[in-house]
Amino acid sequence: MASQLEDKLNEDLKASMKAGDKLALLAIRAVKTELMKRRTAKAGVEITDEMVVETLRAYVKQLAGSIEELVAGGADEGEDNIAQMRGEITYLDRYLPKLMDDVATAALVDEVLAANGITDPKMAGKATGLVMKDNKGKVDPGVVARIVKQKLGA
Repeated sequence: MASQLEDKLNEDLKASMKAGDKLALLAIRAVKTELMKRRTAKAGVEITDEMVVETLRAYVKQLAGSIEELVAGGADEGEDNIAQMRGEITYLDRYLPKLMDDVATAALVDEVLAANGITDPKMAGKATGLVMKDNKGKVDPGVVARIVKQKLGA
């Protein structure tokens, strides 16, 4: 089945072109480039909504990492390139499913720890994996890892 999310990106790209929205054009084109790389890496691979979401998340994470590196290197938060990257992140957020907040994630971690009898801090990696196994795309892996470590004292 073709990706409805990719179709939405294509529609929004056309609308952005007509409106002259440079930020939206930049963000969508970057994501579409990454999708094209996936499509051509394995001939005939069908792009699914899940793949589009993974690609969006990876690009947003890349932008956030770039911002962190620039700021850590002494760049001013108000620089044009940093503002542009923040704008792209904000724009692309509309396509991403919302993740559980910290409270809901903590409750999920508690359930998994209790159900599997995990109390040893050395089992933090396994616990994180168990939470992620059934909740990929619903929770932030970094938040899960942080909460697991807190709960287990790792």
